[in-house]
Amino acid sequence: MKPYVKAGLITAGIIVLISTYLIGTYVEKLNVQRESLNVDPLNFVSILFGLSLIVIGLRIKTKKEIDAENSAK
Repeated sequence: MKPYVKAGLITAGIIVLISTYLIGTYVEKLNVQRESLNVDPLNFVSILFGLSLIVIGLRIKTKKEIDAENSAK
């Protein structure tokens, strides 16, 4: 994989986590009943999605890492 794909996945995960936090704080500032917006499942899914993007980005091996492993054998 290209290194920019790895960096892009990690960046996308961070953006999802930050936007989830900002949307959650915005909804809390609105003095609206939480039952009508039902934000808790959305927060849970968004956090899992962001964390999974970061984990996938960290698990991808770049070509340099693969070549280094093959040359060590």
